[in-house]
Amino acid sequence: MINKYTKLKNKHGKLINDFPQFFAFSDEQFKDGLKKLNTTKGKILSIGYSGFIKITDKEKYIEMWKQINSESKAALQDEEYLYQAFRYELSNHEFSYTYDYEDTLDYFNLKYEDLTQKQLSILERAKTDYLKGCEGY
Repeated sequence: MINKYTKLKNKHGKLINDFPQFFAFSDEQFKDGLKKLNTTKGKILSIGYSGFIKITDKEKYIEMWKQINSESKAALQDEEYLYQAFRYELSNHEFSYTYDYEDTLDYFNLKYEDLTQKQLSILERAKTDYLKGCEGY
């Protein structure tokens, strides 16, 4: 079975990784980043977290994130996608140790008390299946 969640996650990761940007945590990395983008200090824009893009790429950057957010939000309406997403992120946020949904739901900008009955049912199924996979470890 194709995992819809990881497929979309990988697609979005590729979009982000292929976007012309750099991250710099030292002067040397900053200089290398300017070379990578073939630009100068006055022609870049901070995107936060020590990341930079060319000012001229600002609109493309915004559109990329709009696309990612739109596709992600739409995908959450698909029950199988939602199940796969919950199961993946329960594992990613070490639910088997914490038994706390908060980190997983925060990842999707969701609150437990706002979930529909259907979403709660899907989350419960994902939790049960995930924990079954953790048995014996």
